[in-house]
Amino acid sequence: MRTMLQLLGGVAVAGAVAAGSTAFTAAGLTTSISSATIIGGGKVGLTVDGAVLSAASLVADGTYGERITGATLTLAGASAALPTTATVTGVLTGTSAGGTPSTTKPLTCSYNSGTTKWDCTVANTGTDYLTVVTALDVTVAA
Repeated sequence: MRTMLQLLGGVAVAGAVAAGSTAFTAAGLTTSISSATIIGGGKVGLTVDGAVLSAASLVADGTYGERITGATLTLAGASAALPTTATVTGVLTGTSAGGTPSTTKPLTCSYNSGTTKWDCTVANTGTDYLTVVTALDVTVAA
């Protein structure tokens, strides 16, 4: 019986920690993302305007894993599917390759029909990457 109580206590604590670990800031934002912890430590602030974000992941360079070059987004409209012709743009904020904090990098996003997600990349993955990301801002115009 004691083992069962310890197990239930551990599950309750884990649930409380998980419930308090979200770092999202946007009116009406809904998400299925459980943690925004990212390369470089800490939390990433996410803002989305014009859509519902159900999943997001940052994309690292295939050769140099410490280089963050974009994001993959799963988006929906407020009450239905987001049109694949919607205009999705984004901005990554974080530490640049040269070590400058609070650097912003615009993202160009396109719909990927194979994955049904939006692929967003910086203009030049060889030079425009970030090594730490602190924020991802997304704007959607249907």
